[in-house]
Parts: sequence; C-alpha cells; structure tokens
Amino acid sequence: MGERTLANLNALMEKHEAIGDVRGKGLFCGAELVADSKTKEPLDEKRVQAVVADCLGQGVIIGATNRSLNDGLNNPLCLSPAPIATAGDIDRITDGSTWR
Repeated sequence: MGERTLANLNALMEKHEAIGDVRGKGLFCGAELVADSKTKEPLDEKRVQAVVADCLGQGVIIGATNRSLNDGLNNPLCLSPAPIATAGDIDRITDGSTWR
C-alpha cells in the first residue's frame, strides 16, 4: 500500500502545481506544498493548515510537519494510513478531486 500511496501522490504532483515534491517510505509519506512549482517556494503556513483542515472535514486525517523539521519549514503534508488500509482507502485519501 505504501507504493500505491506514493504512486498516487506522484500522479497528483503531475496534475497540481501546488505539489513540489513527494517522498516517503512504506506508509509514511509526504507531499510538499509550494507556492511556485518552478522555484519550489514553500506554500504559506496558513494555506497548508487550511488544506489539513479541509481534509479533516472530509474525514481524512493528515498532518503537516512542524518547523523543527525540513529546515524550519512546515509545508509538507504528512500521511500515514493505517497498516490495514485497503487499496480503496488509499485511493480515497489520495483522490485529489477536491484539491484546489
């Protein structure tokens, strides 16, 4: 399921310029949100938290890194689905149809 999560996130990165990078290992994955896809300028913290809140409103719990990681930036979204997550669960989490 980790490979599926990363593949789905990479597909989202190709569709959405706001995703500057995707990385992870196993079911612990991250998608770095950027304001500019060319310069990789990090997305403003308030907008990252708005994405986290929107996901929660849709029943998907994700987080964002804190400033102690990633050179003091907190623009990566953190996903860590349960080890019992099904392919359908992963697809719902990484659907992206409501991403703005």
